[in-house]
Amino acid sequence: MTDTILQLNAVPIYGFLSSIAARQSQGELGDRIRVLDCGAGGAVPPLALFSEHGFDAYGIDVSDRQLERARQYCEGRGIQVDLRTADMRQIPHDDGSFDCVYEHYAMCHLSKLQTAVAIGEMHRVTRSGGLCFLGVISMDSWPKSLYGTERGPGEYWVGEDRHCMFTDAEADELVSAWEVLSKEKRVIYLRDALEDISEEAWMDMRDRRGSDCSEAGWRDRYSQRANMANYTHVYYILRKQ
Repeated sequence: MTDTILQLNAVPIYGFLSSIAARQSQGELGDRIRVLDCGAGGAVPPLALFSEHGFDAYGIDVSDRQLERARQYCEGRGIQVDLRTADMRQIPHDDGSFDCVYEHYAMCHLSKLQTAVAIGEMHRVTRSGGLCFLGVISMDSWPKSLYGTERGPGEYWVGEDRHCMFTDAEADELVSAWEVLSKEKRVIYLRDALEDISEEAWMDMRDRRGSDCSEAGWRDRYSQRANMANYTHVYYILRKQ
């Protein structure tokens, strides 16, 4: 019996856990699984769920504050995890150390080049036949203005906080060294984001949305604007060949 219930934004992690269980039942993974969370800090760390399911659970994070929050959660519930301060762009573990590696809402703050480096490190520490779960923000997210000012192609900033977005082709290239077991585009509609926007301001957004819609057609969409603002991710479950 497990006690940890992850926060709503971590729902895709349950899909990865299910995929691991399926592969384990087919004899593709051993009875004792070592898992690494790249970005393991936070008030309700997903790593706790893996530990409760019998995994040898390891986690890294660049934020000491977030790691302390994760430690407090786990220690308060007697959950065994190995947490250390480290950067996913330089993972402090040997090649092929883990059966399963994952990240969730951690890489999105890296540059596009740094994201590729981090995925390369995740590939390095995963054993042959091991599994990986990761996700990137899709360029389908809209409106981009919600994510700040674009300082580089697909890189949006609010102050010192960066979010990188990838086209489908760019995302596929990031994971080209892996065998793709599943790919899911997950859309979260931000229904409150455009609730108070005026019709005039809505019309001004037409060009930024694209020229595939006529002015009249765009005006007609005003009443449906709450169904258009979205935060979209592309998630992969991968296997190292």
